[in-house]
Formats: sequence, structure tokens, C-alpha cells
Amino acid sequence: MTTDLAAAALGVPLHDPVDLGGSARSTVLRCRVADGDARGRTVVVKRFRDDDGAYLHETTGLALLDRTPDLLATDAEHRLLVMADLGDLPTLADLLLGEDRDAAWSGALTWARELGSLVGRSRGRVPEARHRLAGAEPWDARAEVRAGARRLVEVAAPGVDGGRLEAEVGTLEILFEPTVHDVVTPTDTCPDNALVGPDGWFFLDLEGTDVQHPALTAAYTMLPFATCWCVFDPPPDLTDRLFAELSAGLAPYAPELVSGASWRTEVLRASGAYVLLSSGWLMDGALAGRSAVGPAGRSPSHRQLLASRWRWAALHLRETLPGLADACGAAARWAAQTWGADAETTGYRAFAS
Repeated sequence: MTTDLAAAALGVPLHDPVDLGGSARSTVLRCRVADGDARGRTVVVKRFRDDDGAYLHETTGLALLDRTPDLLATDAEHRLLVMADLGDLPTLADLLLGEDRDAAWSGALTWARELGSLVGRSRGRVPEARHRLAGAEPWDARAEVRAGARRLVEVAAPGVDGGRLEAEVGTLEILFEPTVHDVVTPTDTCPDNALVGPDGWFFLDLEGTDVQHPALTAAYTMLPFATCWCVFDPPPDLTDRLFAELSAGLAPYAPELVSGASWRTEVLRASGAYVLLSSGWLMDGALAGRSAVGPAGRSPSHRQLLASRWRWAALHLRETLPGLADACGAAARWAAQTWGADAETTGYRAFAS
């Protein structure tokens, strides 16, 4: 059925579908194009199961962001799209979890610079993106940040000054309001959503594409990898270098932002917002002792990931968000006492030596 719909949208027969895994919300197939078609031997078909806005966000990202697969055909009625097949290229997650230190280090740095350039080049497309996404249900980030703060205090840091934390949460909500600096971003810019080939990085899985302040994208280099499963302890200096590379990629398109004294502070605040979001998203799984957040054997447990976020915030947000830093410090101590070794983390395999 999905292959037939894709063939009708593309206008050529497709056969030999291979399931590429997808997620709970979509089916992703690699299909062979009938011989003689100039658009290539294979294409990737993605069909969304639910009408939750993901199709609209994905097609917006593919249409407006470069360094993404070419969008070849769409079927809005069936929430289906056909895109160019980039092939079986390694992801940044593959590099970080591999054995080649140099490839992982250089790959991470070039990924960060390309990500900064990607969102920087999108600034002129912000009005069109807002127009395309006008019919999608907006993400209530403010409510989720506040919910994460409540869970953090209620479960792991009940003795902290809730008033000071609440005031800081109010300042974080500003990050999700429209500004003159906004960019179009995939939002979910995790290591497993970026492929590297001979001509550089390409970005996949754009179902979260939205218009946001670029600090929310830059947080993926500083935190690091704000919403990803591929989170282990980075080696010294890596996140500083990643942030510098992303800023350098963004600078030609937003010099007034990147050169400003508040740029680093804005990214630290965005990172704090993601720590609170993670505290809401991961808490139930951590309390239940769920194992891998992502693929088994390649990702930390819910407890490891959440505890690492709390430790990071306690160390890095003391000046920018002292209330959140105190709460996360208390939460990290609680996690160590309550979960013990289950809260301990390790480094990336590529940097183990």
C-alpha cells in the first residue's frame, strides 16, 4: 500500500521495498525505482501514521533547508513523502561510538560548523516557514519546561529554593518567543540524524522542523546533544570546540548575534531549558529503572542520562542560572545516593584511549 502510494506520487513504478526502521510515528522504506528513471536507482519513502503535524514539519524542513535530502514527491492526503536516497553513510553517532578517535573528533567539529551554517542560511526563509507551519499544532515548550522544573524539585531536589528556580524558569520561557534572530532549524539535530559523505554533512529526520532562536540549536554543542540518546561524557575541550565551530558557521549570517557579549549566556540558558525538559521527559523512565534510552548497547540508561544532565547543569550554570544549578546539584547527589552505580556514566568509545 505505502509503496503503491509513493509510486503514484512520484509518477514511476517502485519495487523491492526495504524497511529502514523508522519510528513509532512513521514507516520508512528504501525502494528501487523502475529501470531507466533519471532520478536514481533508489529513493526513500516516509509515511507518517498519525496526523500530529510531523508530516507538515518534515516537508517544510526538506523544502526550506539545504544539506537535506531532495524532496521528490509528496502526498498530503496520506502524509507520505518521497526523497532522494543518500545511501548507507555513517552518522555522527557512528563516529562517536566507533574506534577512530581522529575521525570522531574531526567529524564532530565539521558537523558543528555545518549545523551553524545550515541554520544561518535559513534566516531569510523564516517568513515562509512560519507560513507553512501555521496549520500545525504549536509545541507548548513553556509548559513542558515548567513541568520539568516541578518534577525536578518534587522528586530529586525537594529541599531547594523553589521560588528562585521558578523565577529563572520564567526567564527561560523568553527563549521560545519570536525574535529577530530566529532561524529555521531541524530542532532534533542529534548525532544519529546527520550523515557524512565525501561532500560533507547532510541532516535527516526533519519532523521537528520549526522556527526558533538559534541558541536552542547551539545548545546541542554545549550541553551536548540536547535531546539525543547518544550522550556520554565528552573528552576535555570537545564541547568548547563544538560551540566555537557552530558559532563560526553561524557568524556570517548573524554577526550581530554571535559577536554579542550575551551569545554564550543565551546558549547556556537554552541548555538549562533542555535540562529541565529532560527532567520531565526522562524522570518516569529513570524511576522505573528503564535501560537504554536509544539502541541497546549504544546508549545510556534513563538514569545515566538524567544524572549526567544534572551534573552538567550543577557545574556549568552556577553563574547564569544559579537556582537551577543548585537544584541540579541536589538532584545529582540524590541520584548518586539513590541509584548508586546506575547513575554513573562513561565516555564515548572513540575517545576511550
